[in-house]
Amino acid sequence: MLILLSLFSFMRCKSSDTGTTGNSETEADRQAAFAQYPDALYPVHIDDKWGYINRRGETVIAPAWDDADDFYEGIARVGVIRDEEILFGFIDRTGAWVIQPAYQHAGHFSEGYAYVSKDDRYGYINREGKEVIPCSFEDAGSFHHGYAAVKKGGWTGFIDTSGAIVVNPQYTGTVNHPLFNEGLAPVFGADDKTGFIDTSGQWVIFPNFHSAGNFSEGKAWAMAEVGDEIKGGYLGTDGQYIIEPVYDFGWDFYGGYATVWVRSEDKLSKIWKVIDGTGAVVLDSLPYRNVGACNDGMIPIQDENMNWGFMNIKGEVVITPQYAGINHFKNGLARMELGSAFDNSIVYINPKGEIVWSEK
Repeated sequence: MLILLSLFSFMRCKSSDTGTTGNSETEADRQAAFAQYPDALYPVHIDDKWGYINRRGETVIAPAWDDADDFYEGIARVGVIRDEEILFGFIDRTGAWVIQPAYQHAGHFSEGYAYVSKDDRYGYINREGKEVIPCSFEDAGSFHHGYAAVKKGGWTGFIDTSGAIVVNPQYTGTVNHPLFNEGLAPVFGADDKTGFIDTSGQWVIFPNFHSAGNFSEGKAWAMAEVGDEIKGGYLGTDGQYIIEPVYDFGWDFYGGYATVWVRSEDKLSKIWKVIDGTGAVVLDSLPYRNVGACNDGMIPIQDENMNWGFMNIKGEVVITPQYAGINHFKNGLARMELGSAFDNSIVYINPKGEIVWSEK
């Protein structure tokens, strides 16, 4: 549960004694975590192949694939190289093929469907591997609240789970960004301005913005002209700013908080902040190169040496920046990368920063 931040307003981050490099999880903590996540599986890289471990760190699906993703809806996408081409299929929790590797690209399962491509055209399969929406699109995204973005004739529109086009392809942009959250999706109009449409394709918030994010917790990031500058704030579903556009970038709200930044007066650096749903600044002038989005009370932070760690919502550093790559926590673990951007190995850590599994 997130702690109320009124007591911590305008505080800077402070270090804690946890999250030091090399600490391993205790056996007691490992068994307790396994009891909490008994069915969780995590992809790992061993001897140039991918397999899966459980929450104890035990290998439960032997490494056999050239690529592997997390499990979604009980199925995981994996890839194998055949004739110098990687093909994707799906396995179950035992490692058995559920859907044979036959696709050039594939997304994870969402709402019972996964997008796939063959012959450079995209469609959708169900959990039985049946192509329920033919591969006829130029690109496709995952289903979200019953709708998926697809590209046809160079334009982006939306389909429902029957494959019927419900919003005609007439917008620019990718298929990954526009999601129908709270009944609205951000799309670029013909003049490259952004607004929000409903599931019938009607403008609910007219395209008056330079860019916009998806709605989350009743608010969406949007950038507009403010004097001779372009600044961002957060809109309500009526299209009016709830949080005034005074920032240069903002992540989506999660758990009542969002991270944002403004440029310094000399324009050479970012000044990161955390705000609450009223727009009040609860953590100010965070001393980091980059700060990620809030997620379950953990916020990624990057120091000036390009290393990543985590702070909590109080601004306390709980995992010291030391990683070249970072992911949010899922099922009690975060997959991190040790080393550099060009030479790294995978480790899984728990929320204390203790190592549960290491590639090396």
